[in-house]
Amino acid sequence: MPGKRATRHFLQLSEFERGLIIGMKTAGRSTRRVAGQVDRSECAVRNCWEQWTRKGTHARRAGSGASRKTTRRDDRMIVMQALVDPTVTRSTIRADVGVAIFKETISRHLAEENLKSKRPFRALPLTREHRQLRLQW
Repeated sequence: MPGKRATRHFLQLSEFERGLIIGMKTAGRSTRRVAGQVDRSECAVRNCWEQWTRKGTHARRAGSGASRKTTRRDDRMIVMQALVDPTVTRSTIRADVGVAIFKETISRHLAEENLKSKRPFRALPLTREHRQLRLQW
């Protein structure tokens, strides 16, 4: 399946794959041959090998993003609150979690679990017939 290979092409190399690449390159195999056997791009194989020869390690660098403010337990608590009461607000969830996080963070956690916001109606939606009856009254 060509689609699967294309998506796999851009995933991060696992530790096992990095070790496999280094082993095959050390054995004298070409970059193209290694890339074909590991099912990765030649560029990925070349970068892994260069990192090994320059730095002597194949471990990935730490990410540059901000550190997490919530634990996995906090994340589960956010989702559980939304499941128990679908009309709960983000402000209420934030206060219950007890961690200083943005409301957008809560929305992102809920979106990851495919939960949509459910707000109660201010008023019942009126059909065309309801409107006409109301006008006649």
